[in-house]
Amino acid sequence: MVEDDLAVRRAYADLFSSYDCDTVVFPTAEEFLEHVSDHMVACLILDQRLPGMSGLELQTLLREMDVAFKTVFITSQDDDITKAKALEAGAAAFFSKGSDIDDIIAGVMRVAGYEID
Repeated sequence: MVEDDLAVRRAYADLFSSYDCDTVVFPTAEEFLEHVSDHMVACLILDQRLPGMSGLELQTLLREMDVAFKTVFITSQDDDITKAKALEAGAAAFFSKGSDIDDIIAGVMRVAGYEID
């Protein structure tokens, strides 16, 4: 997960860990790029508004590098243009941070290939 807000990072890490999903979090796209390898990511969760490179810019860069992560955006920048760009660029799902948490969990788990009981 790439999310600049520490409280949000912790909350989502705890949430997904409660579903037995190993969750690694990064505060910036640049830090993610420094530490990630393609075999460790089942699903990349991205915020759009990040310091430095944005979520959309990271998604574009990964595509240019031929790295195909299943990507889910969870962001407060949920305008129609941003959503359309993310989905057109290959995002598997796009959620507003105000979305129902059960919908977010179900969407992320589906994209990552996990089943929810």
